[in-house]
Amino acid sequence: MAEEEGSGQGSASTVIANELIEFANNKLEAGVDVAVIAAAMRHAAANFTAFALDATKAPFNTEDIVKEFVEWLHYYDDRLRSGARPMTPLEKLVKQVEDE
Repeated sequence: MAEEEGSGQGSASTVIANELIEFANNKLEAGVDVAVIAAAMRHAAANFTAFALDATKAPFNTEDIVKEFVEWLHYYDDRLRSGARPMTPLEKLVKQVEDE
């Protein structure tokens, strides 16, 4: 997971993931039940993953897909339960500058 975030593809996937989270948050603010939103996102993820595998002719390896999902689920669950909030883009930039 950490390796993915360092790559160009990981950065693009993080941006898109954040856009999807924003969409989900908008639905939540509109009064849609949080469990319904989560189920819809899993449904959409499965649908688009199957499409991507078909489009790229990648092997259908559910073990790797499920493993990645479970890793991310545990990662975010641990963060939420610890009270840590995601860094804003500005905070990330400041941290990057400080680290350099």
